[in-house]
Formats: sequence, C-alpha cells, structure tokens
Amino acid sequence: MIRHKLRKGIVRSSVFLASQHWQYSGNGFHRLNQLPDHIVEDIGDGSGVPEVIVELDQYSAQMNGEDDVCMENLKTLLGNLMNFEPRRSQDDATADEEQNKYAAQFLQHGGVEVLIRILMFNTLFPQSSKKAKVGYCESEVVLRIKSLVLEILTKFHVTSIGEQVTSLLMVDDEVLNYVFTLLAHQKTFINACQLIEDMLQSRKEVLDLHRIKNIRPLIQSLSDQQLANFCRILAVAISDLDIYENKSSLFAQNKQKRTKGFVNVRDINQELLLGIPELLPRLVNLAVSRDYTPRYRGMVSELDCWMEWIENQMAEEMYDSPSLDDFEDFIGGISEPTTAGGPMNQQQGLKITEELVQRVEVVYVLGLFLLGKHRKKVQRKLAELKLAPGLSELFDQFIWKCQVSRYSSRHRLRGHNAACECSPEVALKIQFLRLVHSFCDHSDYKHLLLSKNELNEVVRINTKAGSLALSNLSSVNKQLMCKGSKGLLTKIVEVMKKEPTTSTFRFWLARAVESYLRGNTSYCDQVFLMRRGLLQHVASNIVEHEIRHKEILQSSFDLLGELIKFNVEAFKTFEEILHTQPNFDKFINTVNRNLVDSNMFIRSLVLSLEHLMNEEVVFMDYAKKENKLLMYIGDFNRQLDYLYKLIKIINENVSCLNTTLVFLMFANRKNALPRYLQALRDEKEDMMEVSGSANLLRNFRELLVFWQDHYLHKDKDCSALEKSSRISFDYWKSTVSTLVTADKNDKCGILHYVQEPMKCDRPN
Repeated sequence: MIRHKLRKGIVRSSVFLASQHWQYSGNGFHRLNQLPDHIVEDIGDGSGVPEVIVELDQYSAQMNGEDDVCMENLKTLLGNLMNFEPRRSQDDATADEEQNKYAAQFLQHGGVEVLIRILMFNTLFPQSSKKAKVGYCESEVVLRIKSLVLEILTKFHVTSIGEQVTSLLMVDDEVLNYVFTLLAHQKTFINACQLIEDMLQSRKEVLDLHRIKNIRPLIQSLSDQQLANFCRILAVAISDLDIYENKSSLFAQNKQKRTKGFVNVRDINQELLLGIPELLPRLVNLAVSRDYTPRYRGMVSELDCWMEWIENQMAEEMYDSPSLDDFEDFIGGISEPTTAGGPMNQQQGLKITEELVQRVEVVYVLGLFLLGKHRKKVQRKLAELKLAPGLSELFDQFIWKCQVSRYSSRHRLRGHNAACECSPEVALKIQFLRLVHSFCDHSDYKHLLLSKNELNEVVRINTKAGSLALSNLSSVNKQLMCKGSKGLLTKIVEVMKKEPTTSTFRFWLARAVESYLRGNTSYCDQVFLMRRGLLQHVASNIVEHEIRHKEILQSSFDLLGELIKFNVEAFKTFEEILHTQPNFDKFINTVNRNLVDSNMFIRSLVLSLEHLMNEEVVFMDYAKKENKLLMYIGDFNRQLDYLYKLIKIINENVSCLNTTLVFLMFANRKNALPRYLQALRDEKEDMMEVSGSANLLRNFRELLVFWQDHYLHKDKDCSALEKSSRISFDYWKSTVSTLVTADKNDKCGILHYVQEPMKCDRPN
C-alpha cells in the first residue's frame, strides 16, 4: 500500500494525541483514512478491506496523480467479488459466504460512500474548459476508473448488502441522473446500464423519465450499440408490470386506475420516447440486422454452431494470453480479468453474449411500444419502417429445434437431457414471436406478413367469402410486404408444424398466428391457413397427444377457435379429423377437463352455431343435423352445464365471463333468458349445498357488475369484443344491464332468482 502525507490538524501517529486534540478543538476522526496505519491494519483483521478503503478515500478527494494505484485497488476489490471458476461446484457456497463477508466489511467501514464520492467527483468539480454535449467532460483514465466503480456496485447488488447499497444510491435523484450521463461513454455504458437497471428495479414505482435531465439529447447522442444497451432501461420504464399495487386482482387494478391522482407512468414515458423522431427507425434497424450469431456451413444445429465458436475462441486464447491491461480498447463489462488479479482485456465470449442480450432487449422494447395506448400509431409507424419484411429475413437466420435430427447434434449441455431447448438464442426467438403477435394484434397492417403472390391468393379467396369478405385488401401497400415466395406468416406455420408437441416455442408460434386471425373474422385468411394444413395440424395435435403444458394447450385451443369461427368449410375439415367416436370423445373430454384453457374455443362454437343458423341459412340443416360439434354445443342441457361450470370458475377471468355472456346474449335474443336462469337455479340445486344456487347466481351478478366497471370506462377500447363476436357492443351492454337489474320482479334479471338467506335464530 502507498503511504500518504498526513492530514494537518489531526495527529495520525497517536490515537491518544488525536483524542486529546479532539477534546480541545472538537475536530476528531471522521473517516477511516484519518486513523493511524497500525490501527487500520488491526481493524481489517487480515482482510485488507480497510487499507483499500483508505487509499480509495484519499483518491476520492483529489482524483489525480495516482490513477494506477486506484485502478489496482479497484481490481483487488472486484476480484474479491467475482468467481473465476468455469463451473459452479460444491465450494461455491463457501465462496459466496466469503464474498458476503467481504462486502459486509466494506460497507461497515464506509467503503460504499467512498465509491460514490469517486463516482460523483465530476459533479462537484466539473471541468469548465471543455463542454460535453451530454453530461460532463471526463478523461479516458477517469472513465475506466468509474467503470470499475460501477461494476463493483453492481456486484454488491447480488450480495447480502444489496438493499443497503441501493438505498445509499437512491437517497435522491442526483446519483441516478449522473449515472445516466455515463451511458453516453463507450467505456462505461454497459456497467452504467446494469447499475441503473438494478436501481430502477429496487424502486416501488416506475421512473418518470422526465425526471432525468436532458433525457432527449442523451438518447439522441447514443451510438447504435449504446442505444441497444439502453433498451434494458427502457424495458423497465415502459413496462406496466410494476405500476399496480395489486399484481393479481384485475378488479383492484381497475379501481386503482380510476382513483384520483393515479398516473400511468408507462404511457407518459412512451409519449416522451415516441416524441424522439429517430428512435423507432433506429430500433427497427437494430432489431432486424442479421450479423449477430455464429453460423458455420454444414452445421444444422444452433447449439453446434455455438459450441464450435466456443472451441475456436478457447483455442485462440490458449496462445494469446496478454499479461498487461488493455486500456486502449477497454469497455467496462466486456474487458474483464479471467483470474484473480489478472489483466483486464476484452473477452470475446462476453462481447458476443452482450450483443445477443442487447438484440433481445431491442426486440422486447419494440413489443412494449405496441402494448400502450399509442399502439395503433406504433403499428402504423413500424409498418412504414418495413418491419414485416425485415422480420421475415431475420426469421430465415434462426435455426429451430425441428431442423435437427436426433443423430446430427454433436453436443449436449452438461446436465441437460436430449429434449432440452437451452441455447443462447431462445430468448431472442421468444421475443421475436411476441413482437409479431403484438404487431398483428387487431392491426390494419397484418397482411404485410404475406408475400405479394400470397396476397393475390388471399384476394381470390376473398371473392367467395360472402358476408365475411374483407373490404380493405386493395389498400395493402405492396412495397411494405415480405419479399420472396413465402411471407413471414407461412414461415411461422411451417416451423410450428414441425415443432414437437412439448416444445416451448409452440405456445409463442401459436400465439403469433392467432393474433393474425384475431379481430374481424376473415374467411380468406382462415382458408389461406387451412390450405397450408394448419387446422389439421392443430386439431390432430390435441386429439392424438396428451398435452400436459397448459400454456401450449390454451394457445392451441385459442388458435383452433379462430380458425373455425363462422367458417363452414373449416367445420367440415374438422369433422374429418373427429369422424370416429373415440376421436370425438377424446377431444370433448380434453375440452371439458380444461375449461379455462378451452373457453375461447367453446365461445367460437356458440358464435358459429348462431351465425350458421341465422345468417347463412343455407347451412342451417348442416349445423342442426350433420355436424357433431355444432349439434353437441346446440343442446340446451349441455349449454346449461357449461354455463354452470364457467360461472363457478370465473373468479376474475374476463375471458370466461365473456363466454358465459355469449350464451346468455343469444338466449336473450330468443327471449329465453328466464328459462336459462330458472334452470341454473332449479336444475343445479341438487348439486350444491343449501342456498348454493342462490350463492352461485349472486356471485355471478357481482361478476357482471365487475364486467361493467371493466368495460364501460371511457379509456377502454371495446371494439375488439365487438369485432371478434360480430355482436354490437351496445347489445353486450344491454344484456348485462338486463341481468344485473335491481328489479326483483324482472324475470330476465338475476335477482328474481336469488332468494334472501333465512336468518339464523342462534349466533354462530
């Protein structure tokens, strides 16, 4: 350690004399570096922590002259917080305990405050001779030091003192504002981003980006790599995961939204960001650029490509092990030591991993922009930026599990079975499919996912669609469509058909296609997908396999419901799959065992039955007498059974609630509401305890009041409900109003069938 000049005013050589001086002057020891050296050594108990703090504290007051000493101390500190073993072992628990002990001692002796002083030095003594566009003018040496400080603070975040360190950083907005300025420097942007992300996730409320000074010029000054990295912060700032106090209750969230003073910070942040003209174009370019992952000719496995790349890197590093720090190309978070006390050089593994993570964050943020109140505006802008053809070309770069035979893969990750889908690109594929889903969801631009010749095919089908024909196909801008013979939609369907039943990707692939179909039911799009075997594939998959993953089962039922809705040709194709009684029974049993997952499919059956019976009367006999599924759902007792079961499981599941309403709206049209409500009370009474039917109906009425609160607010877009059902929203509202009427004499109201519970003579 380096000995420093003694401070004037306090005697460092003697604790006794210093104490005596304090009694006379009131000026005593305030910081560790004021203590005599032998006392500092004794305090540390051999750990070296106090000595490191003393030297860092001395540097924090001057920030010049001894940069090398400061770097060595920071490297020592960082090394004690890192694990350099390539694989976790049984000794890792001991190593974690040692790191926690080291971190706690560092905090106890005021080390965190010293690091914050080093970090914030330029805010107190800014260089006035130069002016930076954003933040402060800082030398390369100082930025390297601050990058290490940032990394150390992030390492502390995952130790036992994490919450205490974050509290010190979040005392006010000053530290947060300054760390934001470090995002604009190449040497600090990765570590600064990680620390900000940790700080924001520790907050109870979402950060309003207006509180960050010069946020617009800061974002505009970022390079492409820095902007991609910055998306990690945007993901926290424009997500609505944390804006509600109650994470599970939709009723509580609705109530909170309507309270006076509630502000949706996500929408405020989105509005600020969308006001930066070049932001979305840059994000789209980053999302669809293709040079980001290793690919080798002749290798059909994604994991094989990665393992080949790792082997090549390891072979290079065996003969290229520099002994000195590479400060010229230093980038915090990528320039790391490989051993304790080793030189800091760029690690190619960290670099390519960081680039892949940044790509995932960019795609994720684009998807978040499509979830806010500016969704329609963002959909239009992304369409104009040619997102669809860009995603289609990027999709071609993915290697899917279905493309790997069981004998062609050379590698399997240690501890993982043959069916495991782990790879560095899994997260990117999932976020990619989420983006496609959000882009298509009730979108006027979904047909951009087709190629030009596929659009011509859809137009030809549309001429035979009758009342289900689309009127806007002629307005599709062909310059914004996918190139080649196959569009992105077809590519997704082809991959889905080859994916194993248990594949994680099946859920996201199905969701992407379902969002394309959702909205105004489109006969031509249904037939287009049926011609590519999608209906047969999804239906057969449910019939032939025992799907255990509820998410996959639900997405399959939702997609199946959209494929057959109002489409007699689809029902005929489906009938061919269910032609045998065992197949039909197995399918119905799967539906009935999983009502929450299949309720959208049940709703589709009811809507289709009424459509074919009343609007396409030429198929009335087919619906009433020939099609097994439609005959099954048309039976009154069966409808009553579904109503009863759905009401019991609704809780706050709006989807199940809407399905029960579809049954009751058609009953209302036929003036049959009293029959259904009376049957719910009478025929199910023997299945429940005393007053059970009354409780069921009373609970159902409360849920309908919740429905009114959920849908009848001015900020709620209800057009989706109207488009998907082909029932005017006014009729939805009037039916609910009829059911919840307070008039007990109205036989169409639930209260007419709810008897008041008898008063008990004795107290409980």
